[in-house]
Amino acid sequence: MTTIPIMIDIKNKEVVVIGGGHIATRRLERLVDQEARLTVISPTATAEISRWADQELVTWKPRNFEYQDVEKAFMLIVATNDPVSNAAARKAAPLNCLVNAVAEAEFGNIHFPAHFTRGKLSIAVSTNGASPMLAKKINQELSNQFDDRYDQYLEFLFAARLLVKKARISSPDKKAYLRTFLDESFLQNAIQQQTLRELQLLVDKTKQNID
Repeated sequence: MTTIPIMIDIKNKEVVVIGGGHIATRRLERLVDQEARLTVISPTATAEISRWADQELVTWKPRNFEYQDVEKAFMLIVATNDPVSNAAARKAAPLNCLVNAVAEAEFGNIHFPAHFTRGKLSIAVSTNGASPMLAKKINQELSNQFDDRYDQYLEFLFAARLLVKKARISSPDKKAYLRTFLDESFLQNAIQQQTLRELQLLVDKTKQNID
């Protein structure tokens, strides 16, 4: 499977998971907070899936897969240990459906990379199925490098960028400001707050000069 990295908004999208075991649970852990319409089709399910169903985060249908279950699926995750059921589910998927075939990645068109977030920062690592263990190892190393400080740092960068855009200064000067903020010193909260105050003064000053 030839792939490209892409970020997808699945809010209010139909996501169907065939299977209720631990692999299906790990997939759902990535999805339950994304406001998608999640449906699990499986005669049995893990305690986590049952709990999510009780919380109405997912809809669990405790039975075997039926073709009509995936008719409107935006994304299909096939995660049973039965190759026949897996093949039937893939065959039933709509033409443009995103299909993650957990046990047989070559039969799907998407896969889930190793992934972590720090607020607005999202980092994913994929080996295209060559070595999920290596992807996990690299992901752990990166998560140590980009620690919890980056959560607030991204909020700072976002706020600073908005202020720089508002300032009545030249485009090269705006780019110079934004490059400056990439220095590691800006990981410090005190420097972030001082910088935001200075940028707000710059915005006010340049606005007054124009007025």
